[in-house]
Order: sequence, then C-alpha cells, then structure tokens
Amino acid sequence: MRSLWYAEALYGALIGKNEKEAGLVSARFLASIKSRGHEGLLKHIPAELEKIVERERGHREVELVSADAKSHAKWIHAYDHYEKEGTLPQNSVCHNVVDETIIGGFQIRGKKILIDGSYKKSLTELYRNITNTK
Repeated sequence: MRSLWYAEALYGALIGKNEKEAGLVSARFLASIKSRGHEGLLKHIPAELEKIVERERGHREVELVSADAKSHAKWIHAYDHYEKEGTLPQNSVCHNVVDETIIGGFQIRGKKILIDGSYKKSLTELYRNITNTK
C-alpha cells in the first residue's frame, strides 16, 4: 500500500512541471524514499503510477449527450461554456452520444459530474404533476 501512497505523492508533485523541474522533483523523491529505508518499494511505484494515470484519464472523459445528431451542433456551445468556466475537468475529452430518450436539450456526463439541461426531467415532472403520481 505504501507504494501507492508514494506514487500518488509523486504524481501530484509532477503535475504542471516542465522537464527540468520534474527531474528535480524526482531526485528529491528518490532521496526521500532512501532516507526512509523504503528502496524496496521503488520497483512497485511505476505500476502504481500507470494505474493513477489511467484513472485520471477516465475522469477526464466526458460525454455530451443530445437527442439526435443535428442537436449536437446546437448544444456544443454548452460544453464549451462549462469547459471555460472550469466546471469540467481540465483537458477533458468530449465524446458525442445520441440518446433519443432525452427528447431535447443536452446532458454532460462524466465520472464525477452530471449537468442535465435536457427536457426529459421537466417533462417527467409535468407528467407526474398531471397524473398526481410520485
């Protein structure tokens, strides 16, 4: 488990660093591990780093869901808005999905986010209010 902790720390420290800074961080990281006597964990850290990178890639994948292919062009501006606003993860990858059940509008779905601008919820609530069902 410690190799995962070290990998998480290294990953966090390397984010946004250029090559020269990354080399300095890596040298300090290696010195820190050696000073604690945990050199045996060094062989496990690359595999843990790969898992972290894959996990983070999954968090950056976002779906823009619309009712049909034509409406995608209409709602791409919403995706751009939320991306500029910082609501969506940095460097997110957008996948276009057609879901006829949302009738109109859009949804932006990710691992940790759901932005629902579809008509489906409003129409469902209207139906429930008309039929007095919960």
